[in-house]
Amino acid sequence: MNKITKTFTSAAVAVGLVAAVATSASAGEFDGVTLKVATWGGSWKANMEKIIVPKFEALGGKIEFVTGSPASSFAKLVAGRGRAPFDVMEVLDAQVGDFAQVDYLQPINLDLIPNKTNIQPFQYNNTYVGSWFTQEVICYNTEKFSELGLSAPKTYADLAAPALQDKVSLPDINSGAGLANFGGVIFAAGGDEQNIQPGLDLMKKINATKFWKRGGETKTQFETGDIYAAVVHAGWCARAARAGSPVMSVHPEIKPGVKGLAKEGWLGIMKSSENVAAAHWFINEYLTTDFQYEYAINSGVFPLNSEAIEKMKSDEINARLMEMDPGNISKMLRIDYNKVDKTAWIDGWNKTLTTN
Repeated sequence: MNKITKTFTSAAVAVGLVAAVATSASAGEFDGVTLKVATWGGSWKANMEKIIVPKFEALGGKIEFVTGSPASSFAKLVAGRGRAPFDVMEVLDAQVGDFAQVDYLQPINLDLIPNKTNIQPFQYNNTYVGSWFTQEVICYNTEKFSELGLSAPKTYADLAAPALQDKVSLPDINSGAGLANFGGVIFAAGGDEQNIQPGLDLMKKINATKFWKRGGETKTQFETGDIYAAVVHAGWCARAARAGSPVMSVHPEIKPGVKGLAKEGWLGIMKSSENVAAAHWFINEYLTTDFQYEYAINSGVFPLNSEAIEKMKSDEINARLMEMDPGNISKMLRIDYNKVDKTAWIDGWNKTLTTN
């Protein structure tokens, strides 16, 4: 887990936040307020429209979504010199280091996020509140592996088997999961955030030819038989299983004592936002059991809300394909992006794949 080092020293801003926001909202509380939220489209946006938007509208407000990747949202911030076209933003763990270099976020008053008691203390701080995380796994077709005489994969190196040539799908380096999973490959090969060559060497051996930008693409690839294995969120492996594909997931061995890879999402409030009360309300609603569970089932992520996790356990497919033990989850690899030279990672990836 990366620690957010950005410190805000303006007491006036902090006091203003406390005075501006109520811990509970009532009818008419947000009359005339249009809250703008930067998030992905597709199922991500649909989940919010189903559960959060009606509640906000009942309070007199309106929510508009600015859809796109977190990278594109950050680019808008840079272009506007911090003047954001949205109030709340979904932030990936890979962007924490970027935000630490600029002054685009305002402090979050945690007293106004009572639902934080539903998540672990390390999943929130004065700059961000955790929204979800993903368990990045190797999802594989058990029938095809059996036909090929292959044992269940244990680590990324097993994807280099000649029988899997052209049948492995990896996240594109520029996708939301790209850097995290490349980091998993790097560590599994004996490298770290600043020594990526072992990971590049392993990538050459895997010699993947298929790459996804959205996890849902792998569900279709399994259905058509285009792939036999994929590195993807466990939630999307579960979606493939629900659709009838004979798949199983493996949390890859990364290094001694570390099995599996976690990628984390956060919520931040823009410093330029004038809808501070509504932004806090939104973040608090994001942590409810109903929304966290809906999000997990439909979007391939894993909930932070403890009650939502219990609901996940009751489903046979979730229980089979996802890690549910809090102790094992806490031991999963989390990349320290403050040590990552993202340009070097992306350039190394691109050169390795194009010259392979």
